[in-house]
Amino acid sequence: MNKLVVFTLISIITLASCDGRDRKYKSTVEVLKENKLLKVFSQEIKYVPDTYVEIKTDTILSNGFEVKVNYHSLENDFVIETLKSERDSIKKIHYKNFEAQLLVLKNNTIINKSLINKALFYEYENTQFWTHAIMQFLWIDDDASNEEMLYLNTSFCIPNTEECKDFTLKINDKGVIQIEEINIFSNTI
Repeated sequence: MNKLVVFTLISIITLASCDGRDRKYKSTVEVLKENKLLKVFSQEIKYVPDTYVEIKTDTILSNGFEVKVNYHSLENDFVIETLKSERDSIKKIHYKNFEAQLLVLKNNTIINKSLINKALFYEYENTQFWTHAIMQFLWIDDDASNEEMLYLNTSFCIPNTEECKDFTLKINDKGVIQIEEINIFSNTI
């Protein structure tokens, strides 16, 4: 019985001495640094766009082509930019990648069903570019399209830079896709 009383008294004294008096005059930053938690609490995480984005288009052209596009953000696929402020806080911006589900019909017959994302274009630029690039747009070039060929354009850019790559997707009336890079800044003398 004496052992139980002694154990209870030691437990009470131990718990009573852990009241946080040693932290009373420390700032929150000091306490977080002490526990190696400052980096966790000094991070700001932002998502661009902040919510799911989906754009559906259904276009019928006079040349017999019909194009259905479902362009949407990917919720778990990001390009992350890390910025450090003057107060040692870290801001991480997660730019969501995009992709487009494409369905092309010619005279009411499905000729192409594709997924358009940056993996389709890897051979046109170095890996470093594709690691940081985001699909910006996918649109129909109805002026260039004719009876035999449908032209789609797409653009990939690295956020907060001027670095972009533009491509034309040529889809023939059999559904075969040919990709060409558009060189906007061609050298002219």
